Amino acid sequence: MSDTRFSRRHLLQAGAATLGSLALPALAAEPADADVLILGAGISGLHAARMLQGAGMKVRVLEASGRVGGRCWTVRTAPGRPEMGALQIGPTYGRVRANVAELGVALKPEASGAGSQTNQSGMALYVNGQLMATKDWATSPANQLPENERKLLPTQLFLHYLTSVKSPLADLSDWLKPEFADFDKLSLRQFFTRQGASPEALRLLDLHLTARNLDEANTLDTMRKFFFYGWEARNGATHLVRDGMSTLTDAMAASLAQPVRLNSIVKRIEPGAKRVTVSCADGSRHSARACISTIPLPVFKDIDVAASVPALQREAWARIPYGQVVIVTLRVLKPFWEQDGLPPSLWSDGLVERAFFSKPESEPHGTLAVFINGQGAVKLQGLAPAAIGAMVVRDLARMRPASAGAVEAVHVHDWAAQPFQRGHLLSFAPGDIGKYAKLLTQPVGAMYFAGEHCAHLYAGLESACEAAENAVVRLLDDIDKA
Repeated sequence: MSDTRFSRRHLLQAGAATLGSLALPALAAEPADADVLILGAGISGLHAARMLQGAGMKVRVLEASGRVGGRCWTVRTAPGRPEMGALQIGPTYGRVRANVAELGVALKPEASGAGSQTNQSGMALYVNGQLMATKDWATSPANQLPENERKLLPTQLFLHYLTSVKSPLADLSDWLKPEFADFDKLSLRQFFTRQGASPEALRLLDLHLTARNLDEANTLDTMRKFFFYGWEARNGATHLVRDGMSTLTDAMAASLAQPVRLNSIVKRIEPGAKRVTVSCADGSRHSARACISTIPLPVFKDIDVAASVPALQREAWARIPYGQVVIVTLRVLKPFWEQDGLPPSLWSDGLVERAFFSKPESEPHGTLAVFINGQGAVKLQGLAPAAIGAMVVRDLARMRPASAGAVEAVHVHDWAAQPFQRGHLLSFAPGDIGKYAKLLTQPVGAMYFAGEHCAHLYAGLESACEAAENAVVRLLDDIDKA
């Protein structure tokens, strides 16, 4: 490896946002629209574009939607400016934090009080037709768990059974090693059953998964993410972007020399060894020495990739599922919890699975963020947002009569209904990791891949930037070798 390439790799893997002083070899001899095309203007694509631009490359970013940010999405028109996607910036998110610092984006500490999305202990419960405080759960007739499980809150079952055996993982990359294939093959239903979970516990565990159900959730993928977040929690404080996560991705896009080309829906990619041509639905064609695709797999699978691609790699694009989440923002019109004497946040086995209370300055009585995951979200597919909002308001009133007339739905976000995402986050099915995971980063000609689905170490927002960095390193190394 040359000294130049070592220097470039060292800076990239350290999380540097720019590489302005690096000298690059000459690219394609024939004219091109850019040195590199970036497909998708989520944080992964924007991070890759900023790094390449810093390295002296001419970059063109194509985004299918009318906005930048991808799954970083602050709804500025809704009460409290809720986040529909990425929320937290963890203490070890070095790449994300480097962008934050360089662009002057303000952060604030994450709230950790009862009812926050990371603390589910301060919530009312509604299970098997009964509304109660958590202190009453162990003795409630609605608690149909057997004696050995009765003292566990429904919110505690997941971690109880996931950690009932010591994690086999000792390093962030262990999940990709073949010796852990047995966990890859296990669904969460099989794993939890082996750990002694009762049928009622399995029913409650099945309610709040991002995967459609316990049978489609991969045990190794779950262990990997739990291991990461446990490691992350030991390394410092978590922050939020003060003015919303979209502030960060907007600033990243604004830092590019060429504005992001919005409403550029990719229909065909022709990835040769030294040139990539991308055709869009509006008839435009774009060419470059290389491209990096950050397009989510449920969308990418329908793009015509005109190249020789191994059958198993195409199968990975087509078959790996994404999680389903519907988020409904409710404005609180009056503090109904003062009437029923319970915390405003709720965990339930109804349509409203989890409702988290927050108190933004602009809302005198606060808001509730309702999350409907997995199979619950699948059941809502095809319904109009207004219909979903009305259903949520009715179901909350059924479970908590005090909320009748005290809340209104002001925003509904179904990730599956977003045409350029078609899901929330990648959710490996049993067996998918060993079969597909390493193929997701395998280049096709001069087309490279990034996005959270390509990360090998991190989870959360940092995973998207990790994958972008890896793709940029590989691209630059290949150019050095050419």
